Amino acid sequence: MFGGSTSDEEKTEYERGLLDATRHNGATTEPWLRATFGPILWIGIPLGLTYMYVRRTAPPNPFASMMGGGGGGKTAKGAGKGKSMANPMQEMMEMMSPIQKREFRVEVKGTSFKDVVGIPEALEEVKQYVDFLTNPNKFTRLGARLPKGCLLTGEPGTGKTLLAKAVAGEASVPFFSCSGADFIELVGGSGPKRVRELFEQARNDSPCIVFIDEIDAIGSRGGGNKTSVSSEENRTINQLLAELDGLSKSNDAVVVMAATNFQDNIDKALLREGRFDRKIPIDMPDLGARRDVFKHYLNTVCTGDKSGRLETAAGDKITPVEGVDNVKLADLLADLTPGLSPAAIASICNEAALQAGISDKPVVEQKDLLDSVDNNILGKKQRSRMGASAIHRTAIHESGHAFCAWAMPQQKNVLKISVLPRGNALGYTQRAGGEFHEYQTNATMFTDMVVLLGGRAAEEVLVGNVSTGAVDDLQKCTNIAMKQMLAFGMSRQAGMLSYNPQSTDSGRSFVHYSETTQESAELVAKRLVDEAYRISKDLVTQNKDKIRALATELQEKSELMQGDVHRLWGERPKTPETKELADKLEKLLA
Repeated sequence: MFGGSTSDEEKTEYERGLLDATRHNGATTEPWLRATFGPILWIGIPLGLTYMYVRRTAPPNPFASMMGGGGGGKTAKGAGKGKSMANPMQEMMEMMSPIQKREFRVEVKGTSFKDVVGIPEALEEVKQYVDFLTNPNKFTRLGARLPKGCLLTGEPGTGKTLLAKAVAGEASVPFFSCSGADFIELVGGSGPKRVRELFEQARNDSPCIVFIDEIDAIGSRGGGNKTSVSSEENRTINQLLAELDGLSKSNDAVVVMAATNFQDNIDKALLREGRFDRKIPIDMPDLGARRDVFKHYLNTVCTGDKSGRLETAAGDKITPVEGVDNVKLADLLADLTPGLSPAAIASICNEAALQAGISDKPVVEQKDLLDSVDNNILGKKQRSRMGASAIHRTAIHESGHAFCAWAMPQQKNVLKISVLPRGNALGYTQRAGGEFHEYQTNATMFTDMVVLLGGRAAEEVLVGNVSTGAVDDLQKCTNIAMKQMLAFGMSRQAGMLSYNPQSTDSGRSFVHYSETTQESAELVAKRLVDEAYRISKDLVTQNKDKIRALATELQEKSELMQGDVHRLWGERPKTPETKELADKLEKLLA
């Protein structure tokens, strides 16, 4: 095999390499078990440990009692009763599922009807549900069917959630609460599953109350909104309908209360009788209701009234302040806050207490409450960055607004005038607002425009030129005038067709009226605004001295109250020139 010239030394080297190669090949091929089962052990051991850990820490399998027990599946030795080992992989996947069972029960002990103020009509309506839950025989003996559903509708902050909790608290029954958004998840089938869990827990603890807040989040399939609905949302709504129908056919004392701000968007199938038998509207509080709400929340903070709270959270006693009366404070604050919800009133009282605490005051003073009202309605007070000339112009502008409002008996009283910036305004004139259910007439809307244009008229007459500061006033005037034409049907020339008030703010591509109608409305609206400005300018021209006197004092003090206005200008005119104004408007709107 080797040539003759190969030396013994080379032959020995070759044999040594051949022997090493043979030994190497033998070493790698002999332990075949390592190559076969090595990867299995490396992967299988961690998976097995993970499975054992998940099985020990995960909640009990809800399907275990169905798979084990009387079914014939093999039960592992040492496992608890009903723990089936028929399909351990399926059990592990269910335990590791992201859709975990949720507890909907909420504790409402201590909540009663005494905590619900400002909505007396709605309170009387829901009081009947306490009797339904505690003494159903009172109604069933006469053949009545217990109502299973109640829909609460109204503006945000009117107390819908608190009302539902108070019913559960008065009846001393469990309260299950959720939001419509709780049924919306990324995992398919989670919505119907959540609905089933909610009603299953309610049936197990009946009699009880189920409260679904913002139900329009899942129940808007057939409502006013025209957006498409996914198959998952359809299944969730269908499951909710099925559960509500199941309640009406069962003897379970489960009352479903739901709340929404947009009843028009809810599926009509949800609103039919038998599912939600009662629809209770909750309106914004009127003047009397606001007084009751303020009395309630003023008694929860330390104002110094001897009949209110006289003890701090630390247990320290507070000395009553002479002359402080929560009833009078409530009357004052209720007049300043038309249209505010009970939640906003609670926020005002709480904010006043916070500011008094920051200032280290012994009690919450009237000034703190008035500042809190301004913060809620107008915005936070800011540092003035205006120069002397800008402050002078602002004082003239706000004095023009104030005088036009003071001089026209159709307008509410002027409460405060300020040149301190709040929110986006460099100054403001605060008037008593109208109530939530108060009608507006063409006379009140026209005088609103006169007051809005009074600031620009004062600048033109007393300063000599106008500025861009009246842009917001001009926009509001235009909006009022156009709605008179296109929404309220107050002009014979524009006609009595009424279009959606919101559409008057849209562009041409979104409106539902013709360009001819738009042109007619604009012509009449222009005549209205021009006449309103002429009246504003005449009022300012005839009363320059009064406006200058108020503007001078306003520059010195930065803020003037209603008493200062009476001191400088006297009593307001009391007899409105109704006939003259009506005749003038009749000609303008013809």
